Amino acid sequence: MALNIFWEKTKRFVKGFFLIDDTPHKIAAGAALGVFFGISPGEGVATTLIFATLLRFNRLAATAGVLAVNMWTTILVLPLAAGTGALIFGKNYSELLAQFHAAKGNYLELFFSKIFFFDITLPLLVGFFVVAGIIALLVYAGLLFLVVRRQKHKKNEHLFRKTLEN
Repeated sequence: MALNIFWEKTKRFVKGFFLIDDTPHKIAAGAALGVFFGISPGEGVATTLIFATLLRFNRLAATAGVLAVNMWTTILVLPLAAGTGALIFGKNYSELLAQFHAAKGNYLELFFSKIFFFDITLPLLVGFFVVAGIIALLVYAGLLFLVVRRQKHKKNEHLFRKTLEN
């Protein structure tokens, strides 16, 4: 039951991208940018809109992307980001997560300390950006494929109707 509801919401969300009047690249790039900033910790709608405007990506798609994954995915991506950061920095995954969780409540005080930043924060941030980048690339490729396919289908449908009218 819950899976059906999730699937229906996902289908409705993806169908919304087909209604955007822009090039497939700009739509897919905007959505991917939004997903990237939505997964990255501390980023949000304002950052996404600024970058989408500067890069001339579709702002509506970017906003939809960031709102679709904003904040709740951080919890889901944390183990993957910690693993990626630990791998890149040659650290122990379990130790990195244990140190992160042990610092609860003291983040503000510890964040700017040199040891905490280089031992915990930097590997996690790099891990988040790498994982967010990979997920954003997958979103870009998937959405680009779907939008191009849909536009070709609409064009063929239009030509078919024109042929029938003549």
